[in-house]
Amino acid sequence: MLKDKKILAGGAVLFIAAFWFYIKPNYMDAKPAVVHTQAEIDASPHPTVMLGKAVGAEAAKGNAPDGLVLNLKSPSTSPSYVKAIIALEFEIPEKPWFGVTGDALTAKDVVFTHELDHEMPKILDAVATVFASKTADEIGTVDGREQLKADLIEAINAVLPAEKVESIYFETLITQ
Repeated sequence: MLKDKKILAGGAVLFIAAFWFYIKPNYMDAKPAVVHTQAEIDASPHPTVMLGKAVGAEAAKGNAPDGLVLNLKSPSTSPSYVKAIIALEFEIPEKPWFGVTGDALTAKDVVFTHELDHEMPKILDAVATVFASKTADEIGTVDGREQLKADLIEAINAVLPAEKVESIYFETLITQ
């Protein structure tokens, strides 16, 4: 009987030791919160909305438009147009997208774009208004394009209540 108690006590000690060294550190101890530096936050992907180009499932269906066709400031006898595909890069969200790349990033951008669907008419109106105030000669230079980007950021941010555009990139910008 005494031998059975020693075996039982030894098994209990082994069980407690195994629990303490193998199970407890992995499942019961709280993991420290990951602290990201400002450089890591700045390097994380930003939400991006494409104007004039379908992304995600719409692009796979082949229903992608060929770009936005907008009027430029010109005399009525010889109208000028611009065809543009514009990428709007927004400020980093409250929870930055760390480690998101490829299809996962595209999926997050599609979700973000759908969240802005109710604001899209305001955004497109602001873009059309800014382009209508520019001539083909004004946007034909590097300085003119930089000024156009600044004007677009200002106009779009004026109509958006919550999200703010940080950068604009022209994938396509053709004047006629």
